[in-house]
Amino acid sequence: MSKPSGWWSTHPTLLSLAVPWAWDSNGDGFGDFEGIRQHLDYLIDMGISGLLLRQITRFDDDFEWGGLVAQDWFDVDPLYGTMDDFNRLAEDCRKRDFKLLVMAVPEYMGWHHPDYVAARKAHGEGREDPRVSWFQWEDDGTVATTWNHPGPDFANSTYMEAYLEHIGFWMDRGIAGWDVDSIASWRNLNLEAVRTLTDYVKARGGFITSENMALEHDIIRHGGFNGGTGFRRTQLYNETKAILEHDPDYIRHGLVTRQALIDYDMFPYQQLGDPRQKPFPLINKLPAWRLQVAFNAALPDQVWASANDMTYPTKPIKPPPIVDGPRSGKIDWAEIDRQEGDPDSPYEFFKRVFSLRAREKALAIGEIEELPTDCRNTVFAALRASDDGTETAVTVFNFDEEPKRVRAFLGDRAKTLINYLSGETVTANGNGELDLQLGNYGFKFLRVLN
Repeated sequence: MSKPSGWWSTHPTLLSLAVPWAWDSNGDGFGDFEGIRQHLDYLIDMGISGLLLRQITRFDDDFEWGGLVAQDWFDVDPLYGTMDDFNRLAEDCRKRDFKLLVMAVPEYMGWHHPDYVAARKAHGEGREDPRVSWFQWEDDGTVATTWNHPGPDFANSTYMEAYLEHIGFWMDRGIAGWDVDSIASWRNLNLEAVRTLTDYVKARGGFITSENMALEHDIIRHGGFNGGTGFRRTQLYNETKAILEHDPDYIRHGLVTRQALIDYDMFPYQQLGDPRQKPFPLINKLPAWRLQVAFNAALPDQVWASANDMTYPTKPIKPPPIVDGPRSGKIDWAEIDRQEGDPDSPYEFFKRVFSLRAREKALAIGEIEELPTDCRNTVFAALRASDDGTETAVTVFNFDEEPKRVRAFLGDRAKTLINYLSGETVTANGNGELDLQLGNYGFKFLRVLN
């Protein structure tokens, strides 16, 4: 089965960026839509082809989960700017074919959401209102909650109609895809309702995925999602464990999962890094971090790079006032200022390999086939091909903390190759063997010339 196609087939790298941690255009201490708009070309030059902005709707004074709790589906939070600001951002993204994704959270809404407020009032007064049936009410008049917030009934048709109206509202304004968070916590989860949601998004050309457990959850497998990942977003290939345990078998297991996702008509993606872990980062050796970044920059799938991983963070990042949330999506501005322009810095390395991914089709979205080597226990080598099959590359990764001399067996797949980063030309011998020297946690990106 072929992968589902759409705009995501040509947008290999998204940046996961929480709006309040982005660029601040008005000096109030919070990132905002206008600040992001002013830096779109900066992001594109870095190799980024879209943003995952988490939630953008109004959250008022409920800062739990970094602003994921929607108090109004049809308005932006004033901390981030106005609706006009968002519309200008979306229009400039459209002109650049730069995609915007956000998180949708159908399993709960804010305590001040107008639909919940109306339902509570009607329930208390004994009046008819279809929104009353969205919720489960206890005998004492309180409402059943999901994650400590009012939890709507996902099987309720009028709730689904209202939720789809909100999805359509934002897609009309430029949102190209949705991450619908933790599907297992939806109240009265059922396949028919999930298909109603996913069919609606796909009919509008959108991308839709759930947070995790794509292959472990029956409704996700059959729910019509056109994007999927590993057990968690960061665990499709589990390269973090591969590095820590010096074991590329994790990558091989990821290839099996990748094919299973494709068989269920899901486009594979994964998030770079693991923001749930401490210390900061989990990969606490710089050469190993470079290997992890390089591995993601050569994946055949869409990669969601967390903004906080651009600078090899070694400490928690201080949040802006009030708004807190997961570490993922936070920019360490002090580190960027320190590292920018230094060719040996982690930030410049990140930009170099991801801008290469944006330019070179063979390192972007496409196909992958493992190549045999004489160091299989610690080395993973692959033949990469662009989606259209016109360009190929060889990538080699050493997951060991010791240098390795590696023979990769190319057969008749390639003879002459050139290193994308150094410009060095290498040639396979008459038996189709390529002899390479890799440093500790070293890697090679090699373009196939013939």
